[in-house]
Amino acid sequence: MEQGVPLPVRLQSGYPPELAATPIEDIDSYYHNQRTFVVISKGKDIFRFSATDALWILDPFNPIRRVAIYILVHPLFSLFIITTILVNCILMIMPTTPTIESTEVIFTGIYTFESAVKVMARGFILQPFTYLRDAWNWLDFVVIALAYVTMGIDLGNLAALRTFRVLRALKTVAIVPGLKTIVGAVIESVKNLRDVIILTMFSLSVFALLGLQIYMGVLTQKCIKNFPNDGSWGNLSDENWHAFVSNNTNWYSENGDYILCGNSSGAGQCKPGYTCLQGYGKNPNYGYTSFDTFGWAFLSAFRLMTQDYWENLYQLVLRSAGPWHMLFFIVIIFLGSFYLVNLILAIVAMSYDELQKKAEEEEAAEEEAIREAEEAALAKENKNAAAAAAAAAAAAGVENVVKSPSDFSCHSYELFVGQEKGNDDNNKEKMSIKSEGGDSISEHRGRTNGKVRK
Repeated sequence: MEQGVPLPVRLQSGYPPELAATPIEDIDSYYHNQRTFVVISKGKDIFRFSATDALWILDPFNPIRRVAIYILVHPLFSLFIITTILVNCILMIMPTTPTIESTEVIFTGIYTFESAVKVMARGFILQPFTYLRDAWNWLDFVVIALAYVTMGIDLGNLAALRTFRVLRALKTVAIVPGLKTIVGAVIESVKNLRDVIILTMFSLSVFALLGLQIYMGVLTQKCIKNFPNDGSWGNLSDENWHAFVSNNTNWYSENGDYILCGNSSGAGQCKPGYTCLQGYGKNPNYGYTSFDTFGWAFLSAFRLMTQDYWENLYQLVLRSAGPWHMLFFIVIIFLGSFYLVNLILAIVAMSYDELQKKAEEEEAAEEEAIREAEEAALAKENKNAAAAAAAAAAAAGVENVVKSPSDFSCHSYELFVGQEKGNDDNNKEKMSIKSEGGDSISEHRGRTNGKVRK
């Protein structure tokens, strides 16, 4: 009977409605050595609490704690909190106005009330099943603490802390059981993804190193005018030539964009009067697309693996390096995008299925244990009933004995026939008849000389 899971189906139909939202003794043998009790909500969900005093003053029978438990397990309380979170999220996406800003006090008060109810019902942190022993409540605690910090202190340059208010939307994960299962599956899958993540990082590093060696500086190649011989830029010297080619007015552009070029076969060619030079100006996409350093090369390889606008990078490289370099992209797309990414997705899906199957197996095992316990109890009850019926029948048989109308009634009859060795014709028969009054008559009949002795 784990915290947060529904009551087993076999117990739901027979659970008394009057015990809903009422602390009851724990019947799960798994928790027999822990001080805990359970509460079954009206929705037949299991809530587990610490049997110690909450906040050192609220024992399980304290009226304040009983009220807090009743509020916490009530389905309307969860519905109210979910509705509050949704309304808060809607207001956060709207333009900020003084009216909307003032509602933050209301929402903070509601979340504070929710946390106070949980703390009074469960306790704070010291014992198992208390408020901060649940990792999902850490988020609530941090969000509420930051809300009071942003409300009470002029943050100035730290006003970005207000963005942490969006974390309130994650509170729904702790309330909705389905979302909690999915997030738990994703977290659980991280353990199974360890080897795949190592393989992915290694592959990306190899691709980044290849790109670094092959395409370093390639994406800065531009068509630049030839140095004029009319003396407008002075005599041809190293200094004058560098100043000329560094002037972006001498770069070829179309619609404000500087066109990439290449000097290899199949690459983009410059118009007459221009020469393709490398290392001038920024890289494409505001300087964020390049293979000039390992970090940018790693990011570009990751971009190709995830197919994030990868065709733009593909076209830029092919124009500046040549069409044969498509082999580099084919390897990354097939190995990275089609294999590694799908492998990660498959492991996440398998982890979710395993978690669901594990939950179903635990529920089936629990139902089987309950069924066996019920069958054992029923068998014991039938055995006791049969024993009681046999005892009653025996008592009734003694009372209803029918006596013989004669003066003697036969209570015992013993017959012995013995044959002595060498005397085949001599038989003995012994009969003992006992009367009700205690008298006994013994007869010995022998077939000796045709006489009978009494």
